[in-house]
Amino acid sequence: MSRPGSAPSGWQRDDPRAARQPALAGDEEASVVVLGGGLAGLALAYQLTNHLPASDILVLEATEVGAGASGHSTGIVGPGVGGPITTLVKRYGRDRARTMFAATLDGIAALRRLAGALPDGCELTDGFQLVAASAPAHAGSLRRQAQTLGDLGFGASYLDRDGTIERLGSARYHGALCYPDVALVNPWLLVQALRTALLTAGVRIAENTPVTAITGGDPVTLTAGGHRVRARQVALTTDGFTTGLGLFTRNVAVIRTHVLRTGPVPAELLARTGWDGRGAAIDSRSFFNYLRMTARGRLLFGGGPALLEPRVDERGIAAVRDRLVRELAATFPALADVPVTDFWSGVTASTFDRLPIVGPVPGRPGVWFAGAWCGHGLALSALTAELLAPRLADASNPKAADPTAPLPELPWLRSTAGLMPTGRVGNLLLAGYLRGLDAADKIAPARRSSALVTPVAATDPTSAVEPTRPPVAVATELPVSAASGPATTPDLPVAAAPAPAATATVPPVGAAAEPPAPATGLPPAATGGSAVAGNRAAEQQVDVVIVGARVAGSALAARLAAAGLSVAVFDRGDLPAPTLSTHILHGTEDLRIEGVYDTVVGLGVPPLHDVWVRLDDVKLHFRHPDDPGLCPPRDVLDQVLLERAVAAGAKTSTGTAVVGLRRGVDGVVRGVTVQRADGSVQDVSARLVVGADGRNSSVARWAGARQYLTARSERALLWRYFTGVRIPPALLWHRIGAHIVSILPTGPEDFVVIAQPPERLQGELAGRDVAGFLRHVETVSPEVGHLAASGEPVGNLNRVVRYPCFFRKPFGPGWALVGDAGHAKDATLGHGINDALRNARGLAAVLTAHWEQPAALSSGLARWARDRDRAELPNYWYGQDIGRGGTVTAMEHAFLAGLRRNPRAVGRLDDVMGDRLDADRLLTLPRLVGAVAHRVTGGEPASAVGREAVDLVQLAWARRRAATRHDPSAP
Repeated sequence: MSRPGSAPSGWQRDDPRAARQPALAGDEEASVVVLGGGLAGLALAYQLTNHLPASDILVLEATEVGAGASGHSTGIVGPGVGGPITTLVKRYGRDRARTMFAATLDGIAALRRLAGALPDGCELTDGFQLVAASAPAHAGSLRRQAQTLGDLGFGASYLDRDGTIERLGSARYHGALCYPDVALVNPWLLVQALRTALLTAGVRIAENTPVTAITGGDPVTLTAGGHRVRARQVALTTDGFTTGLGLFTRNVAVIRTHVLRTGPVPAELLARTGWDGRGAAIDSRSFFNYLRMTARGRLLFGGGPALLEPRVDERGIAAVRDRLVRELAATFPALADVPVTDFWSGVTASTFDRLPIVGPVPGRPGVWFAGAWCGHGLALSALTAELLAPRLADASNPKAADPTAPLPELPWLRSTAGLMPTGRVGNLLLAGYLRGLDAADKIAPARRSSALVTPVAATDPTSAVEPTRPPVAVATELPVSAASGPATTPDLPVAAAPAPAATATVPPVGAAAEPPAPATGLPPAATGGSAVAGNRAAEQQVDVVIVGARVAGSALAARLAAAGLSVAVFDRGDLPAPTLSTHILHGTEDLRIEGVYDTVVGLGVPPLHDVWVRLDDVKLHFRHPDDPGLCPPRDVLDQVLLERAVAAGAKTSTGTAVVGLRRGVDGVVRGVTVQRADGSVQDVSARLVVGADGRNSSVARWAGARQYLTARSERALLWRYFTGVRIPPALLWHRIGAHIVSILPTGPEDFVVIAQPPERLQGELAGRDVAGFLRHVETVSPEVGHLAASGEPVGNLNRVVRYPCFFRKPFGPGWALVGDAGHAKDATLGHGINDALRNARGLAAVLTAHWEQPAALSSGLARWARDRDRAELPNYWYGQDIGRGGTVTAMEHAFLAGLRRNPRAVGRLDDVMGDRLDADRLLTLPRLVGAVAHRVTGGEPASAVGREAVDLVQLAWARRRAATRHDPSAP
């Protein structure tokens, strides 16, 4: 019975293979044996004929030449290996990254030389290759890749959305990286032509001859088809089938990828797409689509989730086929009536670092391996054949002058690769990892936007605009990937010119663009809140009402007012005043973008260049000389941002409570009712009401905003201000046992001490006496306690318990939510202020860009909401994990042990804690596998540790499902 998905490819159906070569009939000897009859093996044998007599070369194939990945490939011969060029530069440095990328271009040239030397040319053509942005956020990453490639001297360009549509004819993508010179080939014709050329030259080829044993030595001995074969050198070019020989079982993952093919595409239908059929494209997801037209006018379209080979079944194959059909229709709607005639899949091998393995097999003298091509087999096979053939020929000749001449310095010229999980638990982990990557593709994570760099207009016309630092771009570690890697910063526009105020005929924000409701002579009804007695002032009319004048509300108001909108800001509190906060601002970027960094520092808030973290007995130090954090007292930060909003033209009113929303007869929110301190009541009409009123948002409650992924923190948050002592300008964050304490300077001789005990234990601090609070801090961390002990307390102990963490639907007809009102993480992370400023910038960008375009504004808000969830979800889950009210777990300690062995990984931990990197880029499957190995080698039972690991993978998967479905509660 055939394996699921093992159907012949369309190439093979078009040009049936020649009669098979006979199987091995007896014992044989050869100078070099090539094991594997795919492109890698046949190209190597072909190159060996330039160095050895053809009769000294023997090719062994377990089934038929070209039956594996080579005969099932799409024939796209493009550049790249190991991830996007930006990642290669960070990982290996500029010079080595340049050498690696140049080698892949050499591989394209080698493939051209190989195919060009064969009689029929193998339908070889030249073209371009696009790496297309599947989401707006991906475009920024591709633009940076194009810039980096240009800086390194390579010819690549970035196409904007219009340029991508013009080149490819599909509106599905948002921009593209364009490689101008790639090759397209019929891979099946290529391997068959090589087969014919080798047989003509006198090379021996034995098909239907599986090898079952290999013993290294001089000579190397193989058991093949029941016979003994001896050779001076053996080259394994078996790629995804190598693990069947018991080799590299812990170093490669064997996966299956998929392709469908249409019938011939009529010229008039192709013309409708706007694509001329030239070139090829892949997209920017982890499990990307790839497409090209064949020389015979058929469209190849591949991709979908890779399936782990041990777990492939017919049901999974059918699901992939259905998905590819849908994605093809979404990419080229004009081709919906062209039938899909073929569907096939192929087996390939991959490593975690996405680099092949080309080198001697450890412990097997005389045996070489070339494979685990990680999706780049066509170009790299051809290049490797040219590099390896002279080496093998010299090694097979005892009279060779220098049989050990070194190979070029390329990272994939190596004998092995990093470990993969194995066995039942390992397969579960890998399968969960692949499912998680696919779920991430569906969610299309958008990295946090740093592109909104237009600062709010400063009151001082000479104040400079501070440039922003681009976000960290991190490649997803996945087995098979595009050359692009994951996307980063979305470029959301900020209106350059002021938008005029709304007129009565413009529909409220978030409402459908439709004629206004008939006049009734009655004012809009107030909803959400009880009727308010008191003197009613004349109605006020503005574009936007913002409820809440703290970080998110003031930052949004300043941006909208600077863009020319009329904005009214109301807050029931007499600001400035304390509020729930961990006070920390990670980095200077957010305040610089808002134009207030210099103001805050000028008020005496010291930059924090050092972060000292302690996790039980593990101590870590992070240094930020160019991008320090800040810990401004909330009354200082809130006042600075509020004054900035006023300076930009916003009308602000503190000590004024919003007591209800006003709705039109159509149910759309059209303003608010406010009650001032003197008891007077006023109606305020607006096209948009924004709730920036915190976790317990009244606007969210009145608007009926749906809340999802809800959890409650298992930790209490207590903080107290002190003065009179100058402490070091650093953040100290200590988690000892079940308790967390931290200390941060807020001024020249001022600081705040924060305790975050498990909620169940916070009763130990029930009193408000300073001595009891400081005793607790000193018990947890004597170092923090010593710094705090000589300070003079200011004000009372502040306390919050059982506070909610959640996402809320952030907009509806006439209303929106920003900051903590729309999304709030566990405060243990300390990301709240950065989140609020980033979220306000995103909303301001949409409003100012599309204020006069209701349809575009509605779709822009939907995109803003999706981008918010995608950007914040990874660290939301991380906050749930570290906010757990218990001690550091054994698996967390093992993770940490693995991180400490890698300075780069420690830096990533710093980036996650500093809100510069998503946690899922740190807590990866390879690191989980390493943690499991660390615990098992330390003597813990493998079965118990494996169950914990599987539970973590299943939790991650459950979280992705819950996020996709917007489940009410967080797993």
